[in-house]
Amino acid sequence: MASAPPLETGTLVGYPPPPSYDEALGSNPMYPAGPYAPADMKAPVPPYPPQDYSQMYPPTPAQQGQPVTTPVVSVQTVYVQPGLLFGDVAVQAHCPVCQQNVITRLEHTSGALVWLSCAGLAIFGCIYGCCLIPFCLDNLKDVTHYCPNCSSVLGSHRRL
Repeated sequence: MASAPPLETGTLVGYPPPPSYDEALGSNPMYPAGPYAPADMKAPVPPYPPQDYSQMYPPTPAQQGQPVTTPVVSVQTVYVQPGLLFGDVAVQAHCPVCQQNVITRLEHTSGALVWLSCAGLAIFGCIYGCCLIPFCLDNLKDVTHYCPNCSSVLGSHRRL
C-alpha cells in the first residue's frame, strides 16, 4: 500500500515557527488581549515628534500694516489677421503704419494677364484696336490694396 506524502510546513528548515494569533496578542504589550487597554498601559509613542506651526508664505504688506501699492501693468494689443486674403474687392484690414482699422483703397494696374490677353487677341486677328480691350477691363488687371489714411501698401492680388 502506498502512503501519503509528508505534510509540508510553511516555515524554513532550522527556524522556529511563527507564534499563533493568541500568542502574538498576549506577548505584545502594544496590542492588549481584550477590547479595552489596561489603565496602567502607556499610549504608543507617535512616530514623529509634533512640529511647531510656521507660516508657509511670507506675510503680505497689508498684513504687516504697510500701505499697499498696486503695480503698473502695461498692456500691448497685438492684431493678428489670420486668413486675410486680398482679392479684387476692398477688405477691412488693420494698417500696421497708422494703427487703424480701415477698408482698403484699390488701385488697378496692368499686369501679365492683360498683356497676354492683348497678345492673344492680336494673334487671332483683332489688330485694329480690339486687342486693346483688356486694358479697359478691371477684371483682368492686378489689384493693389492701400490704406486710405496713410497710403501705405497693405497687400496685392496678382491675376497670374
